[in-house]
Amino acid sequence: MDDRDVIARSLPPPVDVPVDGHFAGKLTPQLRSELYGWAALPLAALALAGILALLLALARMPGAEMIFPWTGQTFFQKLLVVHVTFAFVVWYLGVQGALTIVVTAQSVGEEMGGLAVFVGRVAVFGFGASFILLLIPALADLGDPSINNYIPLLVHPLYFAGLGLLAVSLALPILRLLIFLSRQRFVEAGTFGVACAGVIYLIALVCFGAAWLTMPANTGIVGAAEYLMWGGGHILQFANTALMLCGFYLLARVALGETPLPAPWFKAMMLLLVAAAAAGPLLYLSYAGGSPAMRLTFTHLFWYALPVPATVVLGSVALLLIRRRRDVWSGAPEIKAVAAALILFSFGGVIGFFEGSVDTRTPSHYHAMLIAVTLGFIALYFGLFLPLLHRRTERRRLRTAMYFLLGGGQFVHSLGLYIAGLEGVARKTAGAAQDLDTTTKITFMVIEGIGGMIAVTGGIIFIVLAGKLLLAKAGLDVTADRSLGSARHGA
Repeated sequence: MDDRDVIARSLPPPVDVPVDGHFAGKLTPQLRSELYGWAALPLAALALAGILALLLALARMPGAEMIFPWTGQTFFQKLLVVHVTFAFVVWYLGVQGALTIVVTAQSVGEEMGGLAVFVGRVAVFGFGASFILLLIPALADLGDPSINNYIPLLVHPLYFAGLGLLAVSLALPILRLLIFLSRQRFVEAGTFGVACAGVIYLIALVCFGAAWLTMPANTGIVGAAEYLMWGGGHILQFANTALMLCGFYLLARVALGETPLPAPWFKAMMLLLVAAAAAGPLLYLSYAGGSPAMRLTFTHLFWYALPVPATVVLGSVALLLIRRRRDVWSGAPEIKAVAAALILFSFGGVIGFFEGSVDTRTPSHYHAMLIAVTLGFIALYFGLFLPLLHRRTERRRLRTAMYFLLGGGQFVHSLGLYIAGLEGVARKTAGAAQDLDTTTKITFMVIEGIGGMIAVTGGIIFIVLAGKLLLAKAGLDVTADRSLGSARHGA
């Protein structure tokens, strides 16, 4: 690549970000239909989660119990279960499905056979049907809420059936992708990273199965739910992190024409994440089910194995953004989203080492990191998914505001939660149960509520903007030079 190519590709495009040359023109009609489903369904899930997030944020503000009817502890917990399920399970898994379809198109290179097409259709319809099974228990006031870590549960057969259908629906396209890739001698770095995230997801499913088979006796409903979701939930965070890193890698390539680190290094970091996640199932063979040692080892796996590859990639992204800061400021809004997500993720990671297990410092930490991942995923809609579906927008200022509202609002929300936690405000409570008996507690819980509403505003803009594009008639205006994918660093 000569200097003219580098300069041309660093300039902001006149309408929108270009389509990544590795994927442009490779979506067959069937895969385009699948991508549409995998893009629309997570958006619907996030819309449901956003409505619930606003209700939850309002429920935690001082005096809410005198105004709103949903601040009772039991109903608050049911809202919390459904919110977390759709915001941090269905949404994440849906985006993983969309990325899996995109890289499948790059890997197949031709029309798929009948069985592969059938698998894709079943996966999309199964993913959508799981929504109904997950919502019915909450709307019908069925089951008991279990506010355990990672994936909270409503203890009811329909809810468990919904989670099972959700899991299988994503596993199908992942397995299809891995079969296609097994026939290739060389795999492009972005595709390799998404495939690694898929492998980690399958490892998490093994952990859930191992937890079910090794369930300790006489643990009770709450204890059983916590044990069932603890190990697999930890491993899912490896998959989510891998997907975020893949998103940053692809968005940098699209928006700046340059990858943050060489392809072999990126592949090596993805393999490290897979290797670390692969230790998860072994812990069920090494420790007695539910033992404190197993729980501590899973925590150490998360603390010490996850940060190394994540730090290498995120550090490379940060250096690239600093070096290309003029292009970041004047370029596509999606690269600004990467910068905002990087700051928020780093903030959440740092405060995670100083959290408290029973107060609001814990949700402060994981909400910052999870919303940082969400920021990256939202940017993927406008930087990859929607352009590939022939749906584009010129609303660059609105997209920039959307990213900063979501990222900035979540930063304020997490900061308020963290300081309130230092003052002893308990997590997973609302209304009078929070015991807001000091000015400091009240002040920072108000700040928490304001930050939450700002973040939700950014989420609403995304849902409306992306939803309008998905509902609009697809245009035929997407063009891309295939050379766009041949970014520096051997992408």
